[in-house]
Amino acid sequence: MMTQRMGPFRRCHATINPKVYMDNCIYDLCVSDGLHAMLCQALEAYADSCQEEGVTIEDWRTSARCPLPCPKNSNYTTCGTSCPTTCNPAVMPPTCDPKACVEACECQEGFVLDLNECIPQDECGCVFEGLLRGPREVFWGDTTCTKRCRCDTELRRPLCQRSRCRHGEECRVEGGIQDCYPKSYGTCAAVGATHYETFDGGSFTFQGSCVYRLAGVCEKSQELVDFQVLVQNGHEEDALSSIALVMVKVYGKTIVVKRDHPGKVMVGSVDVSSCSSTPLPSMGGGQEAVVETDFGLTVTYDWQSQVLVSVPSTYSNALCGLCGNYNGNTEDEMMMMVKNDSVTSTPGDHWKVMDIPGCMELSKVECPQRGQQPEEASQMGCGLLHQADGPFGACHAHVDAAKYFQSCVHDSCLFPHREEVACPIIARYAAACRAAGVSIGMWRTEDFCSELGPAAGSGLHKWSGMSKGSPRPWGGEAERWESHPASCLVPSPLVQWPGTLLR
Repeated sequence: MMTQRMGPFRRCHATINPKVYMDNCIYDLCVSDGLHAMLCQALEAYADSCQEEGVTIEDWRTSARCPLPCPKNSNYTTCGTSCPTTCNPAVMPPTCDPKACVEACECQEGFVLDLNECIPQDECGCVFEGLLRGPREVFWGDTTCTKRCRCDTELRRPLCQRSRCRHGEECRVEGGIQDCYPKSYGTCAAVGATHYETFDGGSFTFQGSCVYRLAGVCEKSQELVDFQVLVQNGHEEDALSSIALVMVKVYGKTIVVKRDHPGKVMVGSVDVSSCSSTPLPSMGGGQEAVVETDFGLTVTYDWQSQVLVSVPSTYSNALCGLCGNYNGNTEDEMMMMVKNDSVTSTPGDHWKVMDIPGCMELSKVECPQRGQQPEEASQMGCGLLHQADGPFGACHAHVDAAKYFQSCVHDSCLFPHREEVACPIIARYAAACRAAGVSIGMWRTEDFCSELGPAAGSGLHKWSGMSKGSPRPWGGEAERWESHPASCLVPSPLVQWPGTLLR
């Protein structure tokens, strides 16, 4: 075919002698046992060389049975342009030569080339400062997050308006993406059902076994997603030594996790922990339920004695509950809002949201044995916190162990002869040490504060649901649903256990 006087390459013979290409073709076919792909490769090499010299060749692929695969909405041509119409006309390939005639797949009328595909021209999006933006894409139009733009599909150009980061956010780049990110995160902890550490770093002891608001939005704002985190302290057998229930209300949904049902997570009336048939082993040794939302709220519960609530700084001074108001001031944590024209006297009086039969609220529970000394509590495990040569010795210079020791003694006093009440306090100090970058020694044993939590061996399962799209910055809610393999379909927020994010 290369040397045929009336063949598709005849116009090229005077410009490029086909003999070398012919010899190479014969050799390649010999060493490949006549592989047809080698024939196509040799013919294509000669065709490309001819076209680079400006010689027009005829269709050789049909007779040689060497078709060129073309994407949908395009047609093959032996003499096409090297400068195809694209979504971004300002950016052309380096090989673009308007006068050149090249073998190509040309998009049909009404379609343009985009990432090697021919798409309808009205799906191109728009160009902003030389960069192609997708249809309806929302992006920042400057490096300081003061101009928010949206690619209008009808006008095929970006529309921009003044904008800003929200309170508690700053403009920066993370993972190559410029956006407004929280300046920081605040964490509140309820430990052992009697001890509370607020977002601002304050701490207090409260004993009550009703249902209370741990944290939630009190200052309503269109910029903030409303949420409530409720807890019920106590247990039928041991009164105040555990956290019996955690409830998260967000996006119109209620997620409930109970101590009496380890490994079970309810979203409304659906048990999402039993939706999949494939058991999922624990990751990182954690036995925790985690509720995580797309706006930065994370609630972690160990199904026994610790609840952690983490929120981004956008919620500063907008929260209330036992976790405080997150305003950076530890002095006003216990200020109560006016209730029935009077100021309530205790946190439980104000933040109680539900009565449970038999629940109690006491501002102070005395130790059953007044003569019990801290030394006795130390022998029950609290002493680990103070031992200079113990597992936490390296941490003493970084995180003061005094308040943790006092909390441990307090609980050991309330529940004598029960070593396990010290575990959540010690675990909390261990977490504080790790957060400070300090390596600690092994402090758990098979007989003391074993890592196997209440959810161990419960046959936990991975569940994946469907998460609803984030609200559109331009108003309204995006009707976008991200599908994930699952047998149960539950909208956002995200639920995770143990240690694995479930969206």
